[in-house]
Amino acid sequence: MLLEELESFDAELIQEEREEAKREPKRERPGFVMFTDGSRLGYEATGYAVAWKTGQTWEDIKTYMGFNQEAFDAECAALARAVKTAARRDPAPDHITIFTDAQAAIRRMASNQPGPGQKYALEAREHIAVLQRAAPDITIEVRWCPARVRRGRK
Repeated sequence: MLLEELESFDAELIQEEREEAKREPKRERPGFVMFTDGSRLGYEATGYAVAWKTGQTWEDIKTYMGFNQEAFDAECAALARAVKTAARRDPAPDHITIFTDAQAAIRRMASNQPGPGQKYALEAREHIAVLQRAAPDITIEVRWCPARVRRGRK
């Protein structure tokens, strides 16, 4: 992996006004569309989920992360896992949209500076580089979506 490939998060990071952001997940979109969510439960365990629809069926990945992480880590890990999931599709999609309710995680993906979430931002960059090699004209969007608005999921 070339260092230059990891220096930027080559995806469009979109944070619209709340009302517009609420409408976006309900629109039909081209390509591969995913929804992510991370959380820290009351007893302090963290985890995340990534979900997408294949035909009429919802598929998902749920991951338990343990007790020594914050909700922010789970949100960042969910974004990295979404990009990894897209990178493993064959053939590679030409358009990817990832919805998340975590504005701070979206901003973190844009930075490779040391600090919380850096591991996941770098992982996401690695998977984006794989996607771009497989599909040089790929479009990747990471969009903010207010919680509990996602299409067909609660």
